[in-house]
Amino acid sequence: MITRRDFTRLSLFGVGLGLANCTAPTHNSPVNSITSQSDADLTIWWEQGFLPEENEGVAQVVRDWEKLSGLTVNLKFLPIPIIDQQLTQLLTEPGNPQIPDVIYSVGVDANLAPKLAWQDQLLDLSEVILPIKDRYTPVALSQVNYRNQLRGERGYYAMPLWQAEDYIHYWGNLVESIGFSRADVPMAWDPFWKFWQTAQTQLRSQGYPDIYGVGLCMSSIGFDTYTSLMMFLDAYNVEVVSPDGEFLLDVPENRQRMIAALDEFTRFFQEGYVPPAALEWTGGGNNDSFIDGSILMTLNLTLSIPLTQKLSANQYNQDANERYQQMVTIGRPQKPDGTDLLTRKGIKQAIVPKSCPHPEAAKDFLAYLTEPATINQLITVFKGRVMPVMPQIFENSLWSDTSDPHLETALKIYNRPSLIPYEVTHSAFSEVQGQQLWAKTVLKVLQEKASATEASDWGINQIKSIWTEWEKSA
Repeated sequence: MITRRDFTRLSLFGVGLGLANCTAPTHNSPVNSITSQSDADLTIWWEQGFLPEENEGVAQVVRDWEKLSGLTVNLKFLPIPIIDQQLTQLLTEPGNPQIPDVIYSVGVDANLAPKLAWQDQLLDLSEVILPIKDRYTPVALSQVNYRNQLRGERGYYAMPLWQAEDYIHYWGNLVESIGFSRADVPMAWDPFWKFWQTAQTQLRSQGYPDIYGVGLCMSSIGFDTYTSLMMFLDAYNVEVVSPDGEFLLDVPENRQRMIAALDEFTRFFQEGYVPPAALEWTGGGNNDSFIDGSILMTLNLTLSIPLTQKLSANQYNQDANERYQQMVTIGRPQKPDGTDLLTRKGIKQAIVPKSCPHPEAAKDFLAYLTEPATINQLITVFKGRVMPVMPQIFENSLWSDTSDPHLETALKIYNRPSLIPYEVTHSAFSEVQGQQLWAKTVLKVLQEKASATEASDWGINQIKSIWTEWEKSA
């Protein structure tokens, strides 16, 4: 008999797994017919999908564009770390014919686009974006408006495709099993976190001896530790950088706020409310631990967790629909000062290297990809895991299911204001992201036993050093 953990592994098989340099598993596909990058009219690197249907959806869009344009495509589905590593290496060799023409991964907005735009290594996509500018939300456009330091100006150096949000998920049935209703979860900061600690104690005394109340990522792999820590820094009103790019994290009041935020964040682990495995979670680690019941709540950047249970019925997931209803999606708690804690919307984007072999074909493909019908086709395949950046796409029936509790909450969060990512304000923070300095600051406390003060000072010094070097290069 298949176990719940076995089902989890099957459900999450598409997360971060797969073979590099392989195309979507389609038959008689023009995409698969391309065997050499040098023979293709366009090369696309795309991150491997969360679900197999996502890969096939992208491949279908590519096939449709091939028929329309008469051009051929080399489409490669790659793990996110491979995209970052190989692209960075190739771009050290301008004119290398292996440089891809179009790149998409969830790491583009945090690690690649800000840095490459600053270095004048990306194609300015204003020619594609300006004619359709009115289709986009202001948030989407603001987050692809990067600074080119060599040209001394900002421009649209990436193509916005869709949007990720901050969601908190918890098991409603487990909360109810210890005598609370779902309405009992407090949304004030201190009571919110105390609730999960209390729930862990009660659940462990009532038949769940191994469950952990708080599912915050603590590893230096992926984006989840950064996302979780940022929620605490934002809650404590830590100012990292000013709107005009001035470094503020070493200002005394911001330093003290960071120390307080880091101390609270790491104490959940130190006091036994976060599982030891959180030190090693990859991008799908918290997903896996939540679905197999190891943690009561977690923070995630998409609706991928509930969507693992929204699958076509088969012998392995007979209880999936019930589990989908047992999961609860909520927004962020209020700050300790009682004010609203804004989200950090992540605009997921595609880029075109300035030195790629086929810039005109790349722009033509992106113009096709961002036609409302085309982008809607892909978002539908993603089943609501990501949100549109073109409001007209909400006319899709996917978003009209008012009985779906997860989508209902997602739409409320979507309409809330957003904070501007640090790396958009100043591209140096893409290097901070690339070096995982935020997560390493957390690990200074948890693995090296530094105090929150010592770790914060180390992190501030490391981050300021990068910011200073980038300013010197300006």
